Amino acid sequence: MRRTHAVLAGAVALATVTSTLAAQEHSPVVGAWVVEQVESEGQTMNQPGLIIFTSTHYSIMFATGDGPRALYEGEAMTDAETVAAYGTFVANSGRYEVNGNEITTRAYVAKDPNYMGGWPDNAGTLPFSIDGDTMHLEWLTFRFTLRKVEGQPAPW
Repeated sequence: MRRTHAVLAGAVALATVTSTLAAQEHSPVVGAWVVEQVESEGQTMNQPGLIIFTSTHYSIMFATGDGPRALYEGEAMTDAETVAAYGTFVANSGRYEVNGNEITTRAYVAKDPNYMGGWPDNAGTLPFSIDGDTMHLEWLTFRFTLRKVEGQPAPW
């Protein structure tokens, strides 16, 4: 009798995990999304960006600012050139979960060492909505308008 209960409990646990993973795999956020527009603190930025969601992991990379990222001269960058070139770039990747209309991320690696230093307790909540191939996503002070490009021919 005890063995039957143990087997049944194991089967229920496996079914729950499998069901959760299957639901995540079919989540509408799964895919590659390009940044159409970013708004932050009253400023609209039309900079390149790409956000990728697999069934369990994500990667966010985008540029900020109101103009193209600064280029640098030569092979070695000055301190000022480094700040100008990399201060306008955001990047982080890790695990995520979808709960209703919120995505909870946990950055495993990030450009910001303080952000990734809190792994796995650096959870961030990103409200989102999807209408067709358009996603609206909020992260910190950023409000993104994204367009799904998964399966589209290059250059999107």
